[in-house]
Amino acid sequence: MRKLIQRASGLVAAAALMLVLGAAPASAATGVGVIELSTDGVSFARNLPGALFGSIATLSPGDSETKTIYVRNTGTATGYLRVTLRDVSFSDSHFANALTVTTSTPSISGASHAISGASPCLVTNEGLLIAPGQTVPVTSTLTLGDLFGSQGQGATASMSLRFALSDTTPGSLPATHCGNSGSTVPLLPGTSSPTTTTPPEGDTTALAVPAPRPNPAVTDTSANANAANELTPTFPAAFALDPNTWRLYQEYLVLILFVAVLIGAGISWLVGRRKRRDREDV
Repeated sequence: MRKLIQRASGLVAAAALMLVLGAAPASAATGVGVIELSTDGVSFARNLPGALFGSIATLSPGDSETKTIYVRNTGTATGYLRVTLRDVSFSDSHFANALTVTTSTPSISGASHAISGASPCLVTNEGLLIAPGQTVPVTSTLTLGDLFGSQGQGATASMSLRFALSDTTPGSLPATHCGNSGSTVPLLPGTSSPTTTTPPEGDTTALAVPAPRPNPAVTDTSANANAANELTPTFPAAFALDPNTWRLYQEYLVLILFVAVLIGAGISWLVGRRKRRDREDV
């Protein structure tokens, strides 16, 4: 009887251990989610230094730039690739609506997404299966759409892409689900002081930095001192006369003398001819 009880206790303990192991996350058991990134397909790292693209100041409406990132699965199990746009900040809403990001793999072409839609993140591509040790190129394209008038002039923006592997079925998570695993790559260099940023996760209200207002308590102490000067008429700089800068056309004096001599000679000839005629008439 005692042996039967001990055997039953051992079976119960084994079953409990199996339940605990079975309840562990599949990603933890299989190693899904371990990836490395590269810009040349040769040197890989968990995170890439610097931004993938340069300054957006060189982009004009209708322009686009494309870069390639190589994603390698260094885990022990196959996983679904999930690319999310995140860490977005911008200074002009028109510019943010016109600037789009597109990520594509050799078998899955991603759609264009305006950076203003990342609240706080947005899936740009998902569903590609990457086996252990496999490397897949992912192209990232920045495109600036049409802007009218002065819209977007001098605008600034920054953003990043996160690459992650998961065993979760594609489409089962919301497109704005960010997640904490994976490797993040900055797309653009950070901005110093954007006036509008994407809100934190769970808050869809955009944050705006109000413009500073003048302080009415501060007065100009020099106003009374300058009042008398304002009554004194002033003349534009165009009326300033500097005799040293006058042009007297001295080179034409010789010509004037020559013309005067010719005129004098002509007058003398006419007078002489008139006198001769008068003599002939007499």
